[in-house]
Amino acid sequence: MKNYSEFRIDKWTQNATPDAKIILHGSAVGAISLSELQGLAAPMTANGVVAETPEGPVDSDLVLTYGDVRGSHKLRERIAELHSSDAVKFTADNVIITPGSITANYLALANIAGPGDHVICQYPTFPQLHLVPRYQGAEVSLWKMKAGTDVWDLRMDELEGLIKPNTTAIIINNPNNPVGLILHLPFLQTLVQLVASKHPHITLYSDEVFSPLFHDQSFPSPPNLVSLGHPKTVSVGSMSKSMGLPGIRIGWVISPDLNLLERVMTARDYTTLSVSQLDDGVAVYALSPAILPALIRRNLDICAVSIGMIKEFLERNEGRGVEWVCPPQGAGTAFLRVLENDDGNGNGGKPVDDKDFAGELLKETGVSVVPGGYCFGEEDGDDDLKGFIRISLGAPREKLAEGLQRLEVFLCRRRVGGTKLEE
Repeated sequence: MKNYSEFRIDKWTQNATPDAKIILHGSAVGAISLSELQGLAAPMTANGVVAETPEGPVDSDLVLTYGDVRGSHKLRERIAELHSSDAVKFTADNVIITPGSITANYLALANIAGPGDHVICQYPTFPQLHLVPRYQGAEVSLWKMKAGTDVWDLRMDELEGLIKPNTTAIIINNPNNPVGLILHLPFLQTLVQLVASKHPHITLYSDEVFSPLFHDQSFPSPPNLVSLGHPKTVSVGSMSKSMGLPGIRIGWVISPDLNLLERVMTARDYTTLSVSQLDDGVAVYALSPAILPALIRRNLDICAVSIGMIKEFLERNEGRGVEWVCPPQGAGTAFLRVLENDDGNGNGGKPVDDKDFAGELLKETGVSVVPGGYCFGEEDGDDDLKGFIRISLGAPREKLAEGLQRLEVFLCRRRVGGTKLEE
């Protein structure tokens, strides 16, 4: 741990929270209460099958001792079921429960890459995914998404050029944090076929903590990577981001590779005896057939409203130097780019310093956003994310509305890209 540098995104939000009046720096969908969760219970599933409604998220007779080491069999069995397909069937033995996905990622990545290894990681993404392999001594190449015209693009031909003889893993994030890109089934199938046919030793690793928050319905929602049948795949999930339950620290690793899972368990023994039985029980309840469809529908609706509000904000401020490449297709955040006003010295249209911008926004308005270039960009690399800020889609509607209004006034005061609005 002595070689680890500051984890910028977490440090930024930790430092910003005490001074923030409106927090828009999160990525989880609005947290739900236990009573609201119970209110989602439906008598039958979306397929018309009668659903057995659990008694409640918390068993008052539960003896509060240590839980099962790998997580309860009931929770692991349900997660296995949710990741299975017609061709691939998982059991509880394929699942390990962890205290949140951040622990799942850490343990799994630390067992996939080390000194002498090479890892390829989709970029930008949650920085842990490429920093942990690097701090474990692996060489890391970034598979960069390009900001095009109305689209973020991730090219398969560029991936092929990054693969080396010592490549041990290819890491993706689907749907993506922070830009919201979805990697659809044809893309995932091409990825699996490439690795299976030419590089069968490579592990395909997918952080799916925002699945199934898929907003773009132009295509069918993609499956979990592990369901595609390749033996060296890993999916990581969580109850926090897409489920709106970050208060229960439940994440998981699922894989057909039982050898990898045993190595993860060996490492986990140094960090975790068991997850909380209370957290485990709430997760079982939330993932039950009687609750889960309504919970996901609730969270998709929250994000849809937020995307609409941000679209309206951008339309109101067209020409004032704030834009997005495209609306997020999935996940829980919007990624906006802020440009400098023309100061007469040829700086018009250049991206702002997003760290300074976010810091001044917080100080002057009390609105906290994530500076995209500072928190997601390469620490010593290109400025390809300079000027981006990340805004939560899961914030309460009234908070997002007020935060966008304050951001609009702040932009006008700075005269970013246009004339000042009447306040």
